[in-house]
Amino acid sequence: MLPLAAELAAHPLTRDCLLGCASVFLTAALLDGLAPRDTSGKLQASGVWLLRGGWVLLTTMLAYQGLRTHSLPIASAAEVLLSIAWGVSGLALFLDLTFNHRLPTWAIAGTTALCLVAAAFLGVVNHPGLDTTGKPLIAIHVGAAILAYCVLGAQALNSAAYLLQDRALARHQFGGMYALLPALVPLDRIGAQLMGAAVWLLGLSLVIGATDWGQRDLAAVAAPKLIAALITWLACCWTVVQRRRQHLQGASFARASLLVAIPALIALYLSLPASR
Repeated sequence: MLPLAAELAAHPLTRDCLLGCASVFLTAALLDGLAPRDTSGKLQASGVWLLRGGWVLLTTMLAYQGLRTHSLPIASAAEVLLSIAWGVSGLALFLDLTFNHRLPTWAIAGTTALCLVAAAFLGVVNHPGLDTTGKPLIAIHVGAAILAYCVLGAQALNSAAYLLQDRALARHQFGGMYALLPALVPLDRIGAQLMGAAVWLLGLSLVIGATDWGQRDLAAVAAPKLIAALITWLACCWTVVQRRRQHLQGASFARASLLVAIPALIALYLSLPASR
């Protein structure tokens, strides 16, 4: 394994690799955007299959980076963005294949391509990063946080699709891009499930992170990161509770989900390795 590790270390992921992968997702977004003009449905199907193929390619790239550094690919801002891109696109594919709920391919592919382009210009680290020796729970803490932000990102896109579809129905607009959006009922149902999953994932990450924080020098830990994550978690909990009490339904729940994405973006930014 040592010769293989040395050979992998000599061939890091380059900007061209990331931009090439981004071009796959961008092509999928363009095909899905042009789908309303195609009555055969081939463009939309091609966009979906390109999205799936791009996710497999991105999975391979992350696995390659993990083998190179012998750690989780979350050691730099670029690697975190790659993991976010992988999680958002993977979650969209999971919802499609498991619950037959297809988020707009152009939105998922476009978001993934944007993350890949940003990662390409930030650059992937060429050395081992996150050290979890003797602290395996830290890997769970970071992984749960990234998955939670992926879920919240998917929920933001799901909520935006709901509001667009709701607006189109109110104005009796049924053609164009609105024809690509799912129905309101599954959008609302999946949105509630995604928000619930975010509560559990972010809560798990916070518990582990707070426990580790209490065992270390408090001045050496980025408190704003935990505070921002706590605010995000409380906002998620409030949204879920209000939903259960029937106080947030339909469009109001979608708007609240979009508002929750604001502290989530701040917490994610503060969690990036470069911003510590």
